[in-house]
Amino acid sequence: MYFQFQKIDDVNAKLTVKVVKADYEDKVKGALKKLKQRAQMPGFRPGMVPMSLIQKMYGVEVKADELQKTISEGINNYIKEQKLDLITSPLNDDANEKLDVEKADDFEMTFDLGLTPAFEVEATDKDKIDYYNIEVDDKMVDQQVDSFRRNHGKMEEVDEYQDGDLLRGSLTELDAEGKPLAEGIKVEETSLMPKYFANDEQKKLFEGAKAGADIRFNVSKAYEGKGAEIASMLHIKQEEVANHQGDFTYHVNTVSRMKLADVNQALFDSVLGKDVVKDEKDFREHLRQSMAEVYEEDSNYKFILDAKQYFLGKVGKVTFPEEIMKREILLNAKTDEDKNKVEDTFPRLLEDRLWALICAKLMKQLNVKIDDDTIHDAAKVVARSQFAQYGLNNVPDEYIENYAKDMLKDEKQYDRLVGRAIDHELTKALKTAVKLNEKKISVADFNKLFEAQDK
Repeated sequence: MYFQFQKIDDVNAKLTVKVVKADYEDKVKGALKKLKQRAQMPGFRPGMVPMSLIQKMYGVEVKADELQKTISEGINNYIKEQKLDLITSPLNDDANEKLDVEKADDFEMTFDLGLTPAFEVEATDKDKIDYYNIEVDDKMVDQQVDSFRRNHGKMEEVDEYQDGDLLRGSLTELDAEGKPLAEGIKVEETSLMPKYFANDEQKKLFEGAKAGADIRFNVSKAYEGKGAEIASMLHIKQEEVANHQGDFTYHVNTVSRMKLADVNQALFDSVLGKDVVKDEKDFREHLRQSMAEVYEEDSNYKFILDAKQYFLGKVGKVTFPEEIMKREILLNAKTDEDKNKVEDTFPRLLEDRLWALICAKLMKQLNVKIDDDTIHDAAKVVARSQFAQYGLNNVPDEYIENYAKDMLKDEKQYDRLVGRAIDHELTKALKTAVKLNEKKISVADFNKLFEAQDK
């Protein structure tokens, strides 16, 4: 097999491949022999079909298949041997004539190659990037304490309804005269929280309600026509909601109110683990540190976004083999819709590709390694973060470990976790390599930074 490499410019090249019969002949014979051994045809014993018949029936197909394999393997080996850095797969040149596999024995094909653009980038202490230190103030700690008190609290019956209380009772559909509708809806033992009504006038109807009261209200108005909420309350299908626009009466059986858990040792142990802290001061400080760690992840996320924009600007304009890249995307597109989006999404793809190349160079410079351990650690960080969203900050390591392993088994999640590990390790290295322009900021102002970015 013969290869001729021709560089068109810095990012485009052509590879001509010449294949002669000797390059693939033995592979074709071997494949046909295997077919003969398992071929079964009427009039012949298994494995005894004449080779001439096998050749006639399967020869062209096998030849085409082995030729394709030979060319593909040859190109891959050539790319490795010559250490060609490609940003696309080799694509068949449009100028190639269709191969006459049946009649010809020697073939010549040309492939377009998209070369990875060359550029230099380095992180030094002359590079200055913003880093936001999010402040955890007393109000935030108070809110976190109240959240845990609510999560560990309990419902107690009270005499009179106040906003936020839970009502339990029965719901009955009424006719135009306010009497129970003969074939209407009747829901026994249903819970109701008027606090979550969308309509304030309907909320007011429940003010001061006591056990035994019958309150007439309109479910459709209460939720302002939101089908999902109405269907859930009436225990009907969403498409049936339009048939129940009238009033209902709600008979109150009980009124319950959340009693927040006391701030005591029992709460400390439930949230942090037994005897981790002994008093409220240490409890609040422990929460403050935990919250600070969570917000540090947010700060790091913002930092890597800012670092991306900084280094993209530092590198500047980079030329890519855009035509061949678009051709590859179109070839891999699964739907016409995907093909039609190529022009719109291509600029973002180029930016992402350039950032990936920058990351690779920075990781090499800063000796950042990504292995199974770092990916596994990233999975555990994500697992703890997801549990923390539900107020679960004291999840045993065993559960975190199992949850992380389950995520790593999922191919899509694994790819995201690899990206997460790269971001985490590169962030850690960059924070020591560049000069940080540190700024203290509140949570509210920090969130506004993202709102401004989205506009």
